[in-house]
Amino acid sequence: MPGSEEIFEGSCLCGRVRYRFAGPPGGMWHCHCTDCRKTHGAAFASSVQVDRGRFSVVAGEGLLRTHEAESGTRRRFCGTCGSKIICTITSEPDSVYVMAATLDTRLEATAVAHIFARSKVPWYDIRDGLPQHQTYSGHED
Repeated sequence: MPGSEEIFEGSCLCGRVRYRFAGPPGGMWHCHCTDCRKTHGAAFASSVQVDRGRFSVVAGEGLLRTHEAESGTRRRFCGTCGSKIICTITSEPDSVYVMAATLDTRLEATAVAHIFARSKVPWYDIRDGLPQHQTYSGHED
């Protein structure tokens, strides 16, 4: 149907927090910053950019908790199961970054780059051929 947008839906592990956004999503990144690694308990976190005006929490808004890093990045997570749902960046007020692994709708996108590669764990080798930016912007490589 011309003009129609795909709707993407996602949820936390316990299912109490649910969200949706109208697509298409923007780029996907694998972030290796210390904060993302620690909040995910993994070598990196994968997120997709979504226009803030197209994103909404449809259930469990009151369960969401927020942690704000020194950088101003705000991560919102389910207060019941701990799943990280989104993060926002002070310098990008019109964007929300959705944690790709919380999507319930199949996402056909692939990552465009690794960011904060300078902070990657030593036991994980990046071998997928994607660009590796030492910082977020990629301009300080």
